[in-house]
Amino acid sequence: MDLYIDRNELIQGLSRVQGIVERRSTNMALSHVLLSADGECLRMTATDTMLSLVGEYVARIETEGELTVDAQGFFQIAKSLPAQTVHLQSVAGNRLAIKSGSAEFHMVGLSAEDYPPLPGRDESMNLQIPGSNLKKLIEETIFAVSADDNRYGLNGAHWEEITSSNGEARIRVVTTDGSRLAYSEASYDGDFGMGRRMLLPRKALAEIRKLCETVAGRSENDAIWEIGFGERSATFSTTGLTLMVRLIDGDFPDYRQVLPNGLKRKVTVDQKALIDALRRVAIVASDRNHSVRFVFEPDALVLTAQNVDMGDAREEIPIELDGEPMYTGFNVRYFQDILSAVKSEKLEIHMGESLDPCVVKLPDRDDCLFVVMPMRLD
Repeated sequence: MDLYIDRNELIQGLSRVQGIVERRSTNMALSHVLLSADGECLRMTATDTMLSLVGEYVARIETEGELTVDAQGFFQIAKSLPAQTVHLQSVAGNRLAIKSGSAEFHMVGLSAEDYPPLPGRDESMNLQIPGSNLKKLIEETIFAVSADDNRYGLNGAHWEEITSSNGEARIRVVTTDGSRLAYSEASYDGDFGMGRRMLLPRKALAEIRKLCETVAGRSENDAIWEIGFGERSATFSTTGLTLMVRLIDGDFPDYRQVLPNGLKRKVTVDQKALIDALRRVAIVASDRNHSVRFVFEPDALVLTAQNVDMGDAREEIPIELDGEPMYTGFNVRYFQDILSAVKSEKLEIHMGESLDPCVVKLPDRDDCLFVVMPMRLD
């Protein structure tokens, strides 16, 4: 293998694989990136056996070949190189020679034959979606994925096809950890080929979101992503990038049964005012359960928090209340996660009684919804 590549192109490729490779694996190959010089590009492959990322980067190939090297170490070296052009060459003993300006490194690598095989792609139909919409779907739901890997069915994001009220076909992503629920929708083109299970792991969601950001940062146009679902895997691809994901072996619960309806109170509140107020009272909220009392008065929301070690806090912000006054308690972080995920001038909080789950909506959107379970404060 012998090639020349732009330093920024090399750094971009190596930065994308950092979240994929395993740092503490007993299989050394899983901490490596596979470099493949072929045609007019350098192909970088990383896998942890659950996720596999393949990226193609423009390079001048003098001699084709393959080699694997430690991904983190190579990334650190690439960022330190002084010149814009980088010369990569495989040398005897599965070593990689890296030259740029006055700098020269030699990395110990492994044979490409020792690299784990990539999963097969068994999807039969594909849909297309703009990168901005794909990123939105993930940002508005990833926070509600259960962090407990033993909670099968809740430790991933459920993807499904739905039809909106105006007859538009949409893809819906739903997540829940048992205490809260989030869903977000977006329109798409093509065919939604659903497999038996449609649960994507949290790590895959985080990596797709990062890839959407890096692709958007390098183009003035909104990149189109193609998504294919199979029985056991999903593939997300755009120009020069392919991410293959092994789906979680579990069944997502029937979330529609827990969606509240007929709620008789509606609160309209300024989002920024609520963000600022929650941020202040959260300082005092108990570290154990992060509980905050929400008192809904006719024209104000009063937030209070207590901590036996610190003291207490009180905050009041104006609201519009349609219904009878009431009070309840919530985990303040659940609301903060929602507010961090959406951007709107106003929010609507729909409630029943004090121990009923509440629904958070955006007044100008019908494609997302959030449910939060209350807390007992006595």
